[in-house]
Amino acid sequence: MTQSTSHKFYIVEEAEYGVLPAAAQFVEVPITGTTLGLTKNATQANTIRSDRLIADYRDGTQQIGGDIKAELQWQTIDMLLEASVCGNWDTDTLKSGTARRSFSILRHFTTLSGSDKPYQLYSGIELNNINIQLGTEGVTSATFSAIGKSVEVMADLPQGAVLNATAQIPAFDSFSGQVTEGGNNLAIATELGFTLENGIEPRFVIGSNETIRPSIGLSNLTGTLGVYFENHALLEKFLNGENSDISFSMADPQGNQYIVKVPNLRYTGGQPDVEGTGAIIVSLPFQGLFSETDKTNLVIERKAKV
Repeated sequence: MTQSTSHKFYIVEEAEYGVLPAAAQFVEVPITGTTLGLTKNATQANTIRSDRLIADYRDGTQQIGGDIKAELQWQTIDMLLEASVCGNWDTDTLKSGTARRSFSILRHFTTLSGSDKPYQLYSGIELNNINIQLGTEGVTSATFSAIGKSVEVMADLPQGAVLNATAQIPAFDSFSGQVTEGGNNLAIATELGFTLENGIEPRFVIGSNETIRPSIGLSNLTGTLGVYFENHALLEKFLNGENSDISFSMADPQGNQYIVKVPNLRYTGGQPDVEGTGAIIVSLPFQGLFSETDKTNLVIERKAKV
């Protein structure tokens, strides 16, 4: 029997889309779950028959898709953060941009023997979006949605490939961070989450059931801020159509920090709904916009412990 505790997840950047690098140096990613897999379209015969039966069924175009879930740990998923926003780490600052990356991903089911083919090799994997959620309980989690080209089941590691382990370190949480809105500390926030979508879509051509390098759309950043209703300050920004900004910081038990900043946004909703007898919480969805100052819609900073 194969269990999730025997599953390991490795990644390496491709120099050419869909092609595993020679002597690939795979790096382990400490994930909490994944739904990465192959999906296929299909066609079937529509010929009218007296017996009313379907006589032909064929596989059509196929693609890789699914989520990769992880807890935010110091520098262990920086490669994924970079790819999901199409940016480049400039020292310790990452901004969403136009730099595309593709990866080969290796999944290893360690309890399977060679004859049972314990490896799955995925090629041409790009990260179509990222979702980060910050709440009042638990650690900070990130979900990356992937889209890719193909998968192969293997009995052995690819020739020359090396698997590099990653040490487990404590995850980030919200207890030692803070939320800032419009430049002011926001001490009444109950939740904050955002999703950045890249609009990556497969491109199929005649003569192949696999996508060529997918197209990419706009960098679309949306999110939701939840706050206790204590005044109309935030609601008035929505009512009056005012632009604002949000940043939130997170720290791990060792003192390392990530700071995520949405430098320009517009609230797209918000109302103090009442239900039951508890505290009133206002949910404020927002749309991230281009910032003339930062030249982007999202900035992530990392600060190592002093």
